Amino acid sequence: MIFKLGRLAVFSLSIVLLGTLLWAQPVRPGACSNGSLTGRYGFTINGTANGNPITAMGQIATNGNGTIAGNETISENGTVGNLLGVLGTYAIKSDCMGTMTIQAAGHSKQNFSVTVISGGQQIDMVQTDSGTTELGTAQAQGSASCSLAGAKGIYGLQGAGTEIGVGPLALGGQVTLRGNGTLTGIETVSINGTVASKQKISGAFKVIRICQGAAVIQVGNQGPIHLNLVMVNGGHGVLFIQADSNTLVSGSLQR
Repeated sequence: MIFKLGRLAVFSLSIVLLGTLLWAQPVRPGACSNGSLTGRYGFTINGTANGNPITAMGQIATNGNGTIAGNETISENGTVGNLLGVLGTYAIKSDCMGTMTIQAAGHSKQNFSVTVISGGQQIDMVQTDSGTTELGTAQAQGSASCSLAGAKGIYGLQGAGTEIGVGPLALGGQVTLRGNGTLTGIETVSINGTVASKQKISGAFKVIRICQGAAVIQVGNQGPIHLNLVMVNGGHGVLFIQADSNTLVSGSLQR
């Protein structure tokens, strides 16, 4: 990841709204309704809006009544909105398809066509507003709470995006998260067709109870690099986004 970073994210008031809601529980396949979505979900959205690249990552929560609340970090054409409060609604039909709206503070409402998968454990999303070409996925948190100890392990790393003024980038590798909040790893990154292999990763991360967190890392001689994190799938997955100007990078760790 050869890109610049800013300060560690400070979690917004919207986290308090999430803390009162349950984690996602599986429901009977093929019997979908608004109640199929219950608990917290980490999500990522990528694409373009009005011709500009955009990526977003965050956490939403619902109690199954068709409303959602949470927060997200948005990087649009290199301008970052960090941990913005989010409100929205959804409507799921019995065939497990439906609609969802999400509106982050200071941004226009986004409308999505959604499909509920695996009894509510995953939501696939495509934005339906004109002028946008955006695709997203949400995954259930899958556990009551999160901690550093619950995140430890060896994870495969994958990410992609754009560095403004340089070009598209893709990265992959492996990261080890430790229960003491430190991390190490190695990655290969391709930026606008120029490849750097076996880049060493080092740094530190934190996770709070509702499964959001942040990391400060260094890749090779580049850094510090700051990321916002959301844990999903009972700690087996970690979504991330770079929360800094002039970059649009998001991805995941999978254990």
